[in-house]
Amino acid sequence: MKVSEKEERPTVLPLDKRYTRTYYQEDSFVSNIRRALPRMILADLMENVVLPKLKDEEKEFLLFYYIKRSDASGSYYQLKTIPSRIRKESADRILNEANIDDSGREFLNQFYHFDTEIEQYVLNDQVTEADEIKILQLVKRRDYYVGNVEKSMISAIFERFPEIPKRDTFFANLYVPSTHKYYSPPNLKHISGMQIVEAARQLGIACNHMFGKVPFDDVTFLLLYLNSEFLQYAKMNMPIKLRVKAKEVKYSKSGYWNYSKLAITAYQENQEITKIEMAASILPLKVYKRLKSTQEEVYEIDPRFRILDRFKNNISIRENGRNIVSTIENISNSGFMVRCSGIHPGTLSTEQQLEFFMHFDIVGFVHGTCILLWVKEDDNNEDMFFAGFRFEEISDLDRANVKEAINRYGRLIEDREIQ
Repeated sequence: MKVSEKEERPTVLPLDKRYTRTYYQEDSFVSNIRRALPRMILADLMENVVLPKLKDEEKEFLLFYYIKRSDASGSYYQLKTIPSRIRKESADRILNEANIDDSGREFLNQFYHFDTEIEQYVLNDQVTEADEIKILQLVKRRDYYVGNVEKSMISAIFERFPEIPKRDTFFANLYVPSTHKYYSPPNLKHISGMQIVEAARQLGIACNHMFGKVPFDDVTFLLLYLNSEFLQYAKMNMPIKLRVKAKEVKYSKSGYWNYSKLAITAYQENQEITKIEMAASILPLKVYKRLKSTQEEVYEIDPRFRILDRFKNNISIRENGRNIVSTIENISNSGFMVRCSGIHPGTLSTEQQLEFFMHFDIVGFVHGTCILLWVKEDDNNEDMFFAGFRFEEISDLDRANVKEAINRYGRLIEDREIQ
């Protein structure tokens, strides 16, 4: 990789949807995710720990953005952006060349203090990336700006080294594919607030996985709250940067975050446009299922659920080698109703156990026997019938699969038993 040929690098690094847990959503709204970069790294750490373990192209890339310097405090590598330390004579020269007025000097004084011991201006810790851009614009050094893609690539390198000091502050860009259908009416020409909230939610989950080491399997996120405040419209044609600060995290016995409270700020043109705070617990699936089972309500009559259209034909009811052609109309924890065609189901004995098979994505197969309870002709089609069945013999695993299928793909029929 030739660091001078930026066209060889991707213009955006969309985040893989497994990190945002949006497996069945068309788009992931997050790109260029990274941790806040260290502005200074001790020369000994860089030269003896980091650089020896990098490939040649990685080393060349990293050293293009981290410049080695030495002063009274020792040797260090400094990120090639606003400097962490500036000699007094260099600072005076920069201010004069940029023709900065008193208000500009007052702005810069917020971020630098003069250290009399080393006789240098030292950058304060609280500088933000938005402040950084303003400073570069003020001193007319846009050539020192490091792009979001480059910062993401640098962050990915440093993440491999536990010896590098790390802050729980993270950044990303809101990524909108050109084919995405916006929530907003097209005449408004702005990015909707709900899209920003969804991007923030995805980013929060991704930070838990990437930086909190939350595993992908056998855990689930329990959202505790998500509060948002919108300060101004988000333009369609300008990029949005997202900053995440981990305000509080707790760790599991295995060493990953099992609780996180995140403060997320969206910026556009260096101005805050949205503030979001969210908190979530990360639970092992077995714990989540146990908690959920204790919260299940007991009904006098099981509520019925319509299921998504793509599962309506995923049923087979069999009797003496004959398959009853049917589609699922609704389902409950105790039985199901189908629409049948062909031979009238009433010819079946109400005491005979019939074998049935169902199939649902992710959940898998449901198999057992059922009893015919009733049959009703379709008023609009004499060749069609409705029939109700009760689950008879069904294993605990299959019964659990029925509950899972209802939770994932069922929609309550509100005008029946539940008001």
